[in-house]
Amino acid sequence: MLVAERIIQLRTRKGYSTNKLAQLAEIGQSTLREIEIGKKSPNIVTLEKICQALDISLAEFFSEDHVNAVTHDNMAELPEHVKKEIALIKEFILYKHNLQKPTADK
Repeated sequence: MLVAERIIQLRTRKGYSTNKLAQLAEIGQSTLREIEIGKKSPNIVTLEKICQALDISLAEFFSEDHVNAVTHDNMAELPEHVKKEIALIKEFILYKHNLQKPTADK
């Protein structure tokens, strides 16, 4: 996985916007955006700041075992926007298989 993809993955998992992560890492929002779109590569100091803002070590950032399984037990830890997407997917699948009628628009 590319550095940019990993940053986006971790930022999204935390529920942070680009602006929030940039503020927490004490780097410019434009710098972070350029890193995320692959226009720039972060130097080690910048990457360390990003990792600190995400509350992980550099070793965890580069760990191959970074995919966390989502289980029923840790669903509460997911960001709110992810929980909403999962609920919509669940509703769609149940509707598709005639196990549930669609709910009213939200």
